[in-house]
Amino acid sequence: MSNSLLLEIFTEDIPARLHRKAIDDATILFSQTLVKYKAEFDSLKVFVSPRRLVVYVSRLLQETQSSTEVKRGPRIGADKQALDGFLSSNNKTANDLEERGGYYYLTIKKSGTKIISILGNIIDEFIANMPWQKSMRWFLEKEKQLSAFWIRPIRSVLCLYNNEPCNIYIKSIGITTGNYSYGHRFLSNKQFVVKDFDDYQKQLSDNNVMLDFEKKRTYIESEISQQAASMGLIVKNDDDLLDEVAGLVEYPFVHIGHIEEKFMSLPMEVLSTSMRVHQKYFTLTYPDSHIAPFFATVTNISSTDTMHKGFERVLRARLSDAMFFFQEDTDVTLEAYSNRLSNVIFHEKLGSVAQKIDRLMSVANSIEEHRTIALCKADLVSQMVGEFPELQGTMGGIYASAQGESSVICEAIKEHYKPQGASDKLPNTFVGSRVSFFDKLDTLVGFLGVGIKPTGSKDPFALRRAALSIIRLICDSPHDVLKATKLSEPYDLSWYIDTLISAYAEQGIALAQNTKDDVNKFLKDRLPIYISEKLKIDNEICWQVIESCENTECDFRKIRNRIVKLNEFSKLTEFSFVKNAYKRAKGIIGNYFPQSMSEIAVQNRLSELQTQLDNLKLNPDDFESTLLVSKTVLEICETVLINDPDVNIKNYNFAILYNYVKFIEDNLGKI
Repeated sequence: MSNSLLLEIFTEDIPARLHRKAIDDATILFSQTLVKYKAEFDSLKVFVSPRRLVVYVSRLLQETQSSTEVKRGPRIGADKQALDGFLSSNNKTANDLEERGGYYYLTIKKSGTKIISILGNIIDEFIANMPWQKSMRWFLEKEKQLSAFWIRPIRSVLCLYNNEPCNIYIKSIGITTGNYSYGHRFLSNKQFVVKDFDDYQKQLSDNNVMLDFEKKRTYIESEISQQAASMGLIVKNDDDLLDEVAGLVEYPFVHIGHIEEKFMSLPMEVLSTSMRVHQKYFTLTYPDSHIAPFFATVTNISSTDTMHKGFERVLRARLSDAMFFFQEDTDVTLEAYSNRLSNVIFHEKLGSVAQKIDRLMSVANSIEEHRTIALCKADLVSQMVGEFPELQGTMGGIYASAQGESSVICEAIKEHYKPQGASDKLPNTFVGSRVSFFDKLDTLVGFLGVGIKPTGSKDPFALRRAALSIIRLICDSPHDVLKATKLSEPYDLSWYIDTLISAYAEQGIALAQNTKDDVNKFLKDRLPIYISEKLKIDNEICWQVIESCENTECDFRKIRNRIVKLNEFSKLTEFSFVKNAYKRAKGIIGNYFPQSMSEIAVQNRLSELQTQLDNLKLNPDDFESTLLVSKTVLEICETVLINDPDVNIKNYNFAILYNYVKFIEDNLGKI
């Protein structure tokens, strides 16, 4: 394509887990860099594979945008020498001067810059600013110094602009750009010359390289599914593993292997995790979801019989270890493991895991909750979780079942770490939901109480994730996690925070006096972000409702429902009447607040409008009635002297408008 830019940074292997993020980061950064240099372009796309990061920019104009700058010079009547100096420094004459406000001005037009002349700077800045998770430097023999930071050493840079090769020396990496690239490391590791982007893609394909990450991922998923289906099997869904293996190979080859029968007695979670974590193998199941004695793997080259035997031999060793750990762990009771938790530090400022369990006990309310809490962290000191930290909670539930605990407790132990993020599933059980809520709230109270808070993008203790999980448990769980089993009414969030703060104090762990406010604010600040993303509601609408909560403490479910209602109402044409009536009434009463409820009660009986409001409160979701009342308010504001000289009449009018404003804010927010 005319005026296109093709840039390939060819490196040592980029870690597979970073590919998806690298695509997003590079897209944003390269676009921002072009905009900074006032470059105009049509579209930009980034590709990442194991040995290359590629940027393709279509219709990148040959010159950057021209610009105009106005400079102020000396005062009118200033020394001629000062004026001449001003003109000389800007390469202008007296005819170019303008007089405004007692000063001389020059309008200086700057023509665009040739893109080819600044490509080196653009590439250099991109390399310098690419936010890799971990970067490295290497020695440049030519420059006798260390290179710029990059994820792995850069070996070559391909750069074509307008389908012509660019020979630009990038000093920070000691490389001159060219028009060549390389194929697959093992199958076709030869150098080839590139003419344009279409030619580049074709030659990569001919040389066994799949450039597009998503297409490669889809191909792998399809190939595994087809081979599994031919055996009457199903692939266990694993998006993260798909991402990782797509990043490991330049061209994927799929193989099916066999699991020895003696290992099939292991729990499915153990088998699947062992294969996934150590070997990057996919789990295959029967249609009834039971695990099958087979696995799928992806390699960078086609397999041989020797490779197949190798896949199975390595897995045999891993599963032998897993079986040993499982047998050793089941010889010990969870109570015995729990007794060791006093030696496991939760955090140096917040005590041990055993102390955390004691705090969770203070908010538990039923026998099942107490038993779950007593056992839920026990597997942290088991050998299996020591080898596979991903299985904490899961192994606790399995071991609890093996020692005869009830299914309610076993499932709750498995679930109590959920949800771990916005996309993770919520616990299915009431007890699991409650213990998860206790656990995450205790973490949030403790860390914020000792002054450990996220800073910028850094959140080493995942406090934002804990807050998000608490919000999801309160708002989205089918179970009311605030409701205690033995009570007809739920406690509010405030009670749980207060109780946990007291539990910390009883253990001699002093938290800051403002801990409760900090926790409420931390949760409240994340509520609109979560709701706006989950429900696709404008963030402004979310904040209009949030700000109507005068206190830091909030009923999150009520707020979520009000946001949904406001969003629905705001889409209706007639909503403008409600919005105008609210703003008009709010503007009139200002900071007015009734002195007593008896004053309002007496006046309510005198008002037709108040009667309408009273009826509306019985059904706050009735938008037609809300609209009718709002129109009445607008009419009253137009025809009645609200701010009457007579104080009694004024208070009467203000009280009615106050009730209207309060009704709107309680049900819709500060619209």
